[in-house]
Amino acid sequence: MAGDLGGGTVLVGEHHRARRRRRSLRRLSWGRFTLGALALIAVIAVIPPFRRAAALATSKVVLVALTPVAPSVADFKSLPQGSKILAADGAVLTDLDGAQRREQVNLSSLPQHIPRSILAAEDANFYDHSGVDPSAVLRAVVRTGQGNQQGGSTITQQLAKLNYTGSQRTVMRKLREVQYAARLEQKYSKDQLLERYMNQVYFGDGAYGVGVASRTFFAKAPAQLSPPEAALLAGKIRAPENLDPRADPQPVQERRDQVLRQMRRRGWLDPSQLEQSLATPLKLAPPAPPAPVKAPHFVEYVKREAAGIDALGGSRDSRSRQLFTGGYRIETTLDPKAFDAASGAVGKNLGAPGDPEVAMATVQPGDGAIRLLYGGRDQARRFDLASQGRRQPGSSFKPFVYLAALRAGIDPRTTFDASSPKVLDYQGNTYTVDNYEGGGTGASTVDNAMTHSINTVFAQLTLEAGPSNVTRTAEALGIDDVGDNVGSQPAVGLGGLRKGVTPLEQAAAFAAFAAKGTYAEPYAIVRIVNPAGEEVYRRRQDTKGTFSANEAGVLNAALQSVVRDGTGTAAAIDRPTAGKTGTTQNYGDAWFVGFVPQLSTAVWVGQPDQVAPMLSVRGRTVTGGSFPAQIWADYMRQAVAALPVEDIFTASPDSLSLRVPPPPPPPAAPPPDAAIPLPVEAPPLLPPPPPTPPAPIPTTIVAPPRSRPTTTTTSRAPTTTTTTTATTTTRKP
Repeated sequence: MAGDLGGGTVLVGEHHRARRRRRSLRRLSWGRFTLGALALIAVIAVIPPFRRAAALATSKVVLVALTPVAPSVADFKSLPQGSKILAADGAVLTDLDGAQRREQVNLSSLPQHIPRSILAAEDANFYDHSGVDPSAVLRAVVRTGQGNQQGGSTITQQLAKLNYTGSQRTVMRKLREVQYAARLEQKYSKDQLLERYMNQVYFGDGAYGVGVASRTFFAKAPAQLSPPEAALLAGKIRAPENLDPRADPQPVQERRDQVLRQMRRRGWLDPSQLEQSLATPLKLAPPAPPAPVKAPHFVEYVKREAAGIDALGGSRDSRSRQLFTGGYRIETTLDPKAFDAASGAVGKNLGAPGDPEVAMATVQPGDGAIRLLYGGRDQARRFDLASQGRRQPGSSFKPFVYLAALRAGIDPRTTFDASSPKVLDYQGNTYTVDNYEGGGTGASTVDNAMTHSINTVFAQLTLEAGPSNVTRTAEALGIDDVGDNVGSQPAVGLGGLRKGVTPLEQAAAFAAFAAKGTYAEPYAIVRIVNPAGEEVYRRRQDTKGTFSANEAGVLNAALQSVVRDGTGTAAAIDRPTAGKTGTTQNYGDAWFVGFVPQLSTAVWVGQPDQVAPMLSVRGRTVTGGSFPAQIWADYMRQAVAALPVEDIFTASPDSLSLRVPPPPPPPAAPPPDAAIPLPVEAPPLLPPPPPTPPAPIPTTIVAPPRSRPTTTTTSRAPTTTTTTTATTTTRKP
């Protein structure tokens, strides 16, 4: 037994020594491989005559080394398909990059300057390497070679990225990209790979492939492209959206000329051709009208939301590309019947030429699903008034003051002096507030002031609750950056915001009232399914409790009275309804935001590119209680027709621990010049091209005259006016 054990020990020892020798040999082999690779890189970097040969040799080594472990590319034959965006009922809203946006081009049918321009722009050594170009990698790292703008990825690697790996910025993704490139090089010829690349790569403006790109930018068949036209398209591949020849032609021409000079270096253009091409001005075809799409502003919102979903890629650009070429089925929240109802309600009330524009948004309380996004009657306008347009909310902001007051323990049955004008003190300054048409109403409770939208009461309530508490309440309900958005602090309670709010933000905030204080982040995409039927993304509910159910219930009771007895009676429908009107100074913007338990909808009416008084629209002055409330009612009757009638949750102030402030002091006499109005306007919805001076604070609370002059600007012109008085009048909704 002892001998057997001793012999076993010797064998085991030999086995371990053999394993160590094999590991040493492997380490030596990898060490030699690494040293050899470094030596080749040194040759590439230091000895110019040997660069191309060394790069080719290294590329061949990489191909041989990776071939045994390269993944399958059996599904490479067919071009990627466009994704479909579906409404909530399964109807197709649009087919992104569908068959109508594909045009297969044969490499053999094109003049040589077209593929050569793409090679010059993206991979001049394409026919020399085996899928990986070490010289290009080194050039991308050290950025040598003046005028050569090629990157480190070969055309084969780009095909691997477009079809298999996506664009995540990770080392593992890059290694997989090289593996796929090796397999593609092994299975397909260079001509086949280049032809596939030309038919798949993105050129911007929705054009995938050189066939569609040539018609999109030059209105001609690809075989008819001239060398400078081909070079322009090839140059756009690196940054297809940023290099927009229609929006900013100068950098596009500079990039085109780089490609042309690279073609000359390769001998693909003679000197006279280069000179003639460089002298050719950019001449583009006019953009084609967009294909009709139902709810186009909602579709654009879906695209923006998809660009933030990690499952589609590692960057916003790569996610956008995947959205168009991944063949996904994107299921969304839009209710097509609601969109039709909105279009009908708007057309019925404000559909004539010259009428103000209308934007609407509907959000499902407690969930955040966007059931409607109506960005205006002009569906071709790219700027979405419903989710991107910001305007002063006027008195539709008062519910946030009401909630902040409840949080501060103030009973809404508290009485305030409602006379107008009203002089208020805040942090050592005095401010003058006016009611509608300057009339006073004596004493008023907070609830009554909500019903009839009394400014002087809510200005006092803002100071009592604390302006900072009002801003925090609004921000908790999804109103973006109110702390940086306010003008004069007391003005925030009357909607005096610099940046304004969007209809979508207002609809989502009021949805929290309907959901007993639970705010849900609005969203458009429910889930995404890939061509294999696998779910790659599903929306996770994003909600938070912002205030208690009883606080919401007390507010809801006040908002019901607005529709039942106050400024919003035009919004009454055949079921319990709550909401708030809003009208900004000089009647420039008008709102109605309201809800039933199942849906919350915001309606805005105004001019999209300016703030203009709406004093005579179809014979009426536009307030929140006029066209906005009427459109809201006409729309909601249809939108909720299939939903059961439910009561809105309400509560008594007695359910909360509240206090009643002491009686208000006697009203102070206004300054003698308090009635002098100061014109104030909100910034336009459509963003101006160049930066402009900040818009004036859209405030309804203003300081009385001071001994030193104050500076005031308006959004109509960047001029400065020196005055000694500063008083504004806010219109009651």
